[in-house]
Amino acid sequence: MSTTAAEPTGARARQTFYWRVRNGRTPQPVESAPRTWHIRPGHPGGAYSDLGHELDPPEHHVPTLLARSRTTGRREGEQFRGGCLACDWEGPVHHGDGYGDGDNRAVEDAHDHAFPGWRTLPPLTTVEDRSALPRDRRRWAQLTSGYPPGWLDQGAPLVAWSRHRREAHAPPHYGRPRYELRVPRPPATARTSPADQEALF
Repeated sequence: MSTTAAEPTGARARQTFYWRVRNGRTPQPVESAPRTWHIRPGHPGGAYSDLGHELDPPEHHVPTLLARSRTTGRREGEQFRGGCLACDWEGPVHHGDGYGDGDNRAVEDAHDHAFPGWRTLPPLTTVEDRSALPRDRRRWAQLTSGYPPGWLDQGAPLVAWSRHRREAHAPPHYGRPRYELRVPRPPATARTSPADQEALF
């Protein structure tokens, strides 16, 4: 009978443990690594780190996404939860298949922790802004003028209207050092038809 090591808590410690399991440095079988909580590849802190996570955490909260595989019934599913690279905070578990299902809610939880009130940030409303914004300083200054003091330096997210249903939030990447969170486009305001106007009089 094999001994199973208890998983640590906190995104950085979980990432270290995941790599230790994956590299056979724990009593757990190597093939069980995907079933341990780890930072989803491509999200902040998700790099290789089996020798230990950074000794000094960031000075401010940094949202990230934790994931693991789970067998439910006959199919393999995924679980997600938000995490923080600066502290041991972890959000509730969400189930889904990724690509906007389950993972989006977990990323939003992490931003609620790191940047409470992010949902009130002004959104990008055009697709052109997404690609041009990093190079257009005037437009960037205009958009971010409503951000709370200090948020930009701490990596506050960009908020953008979704292009389609279940569009996954985009993690930071080269050229964009912050999450891009997709929110539903508000419904178009209904115009009053002539018949409706006549009914008013």
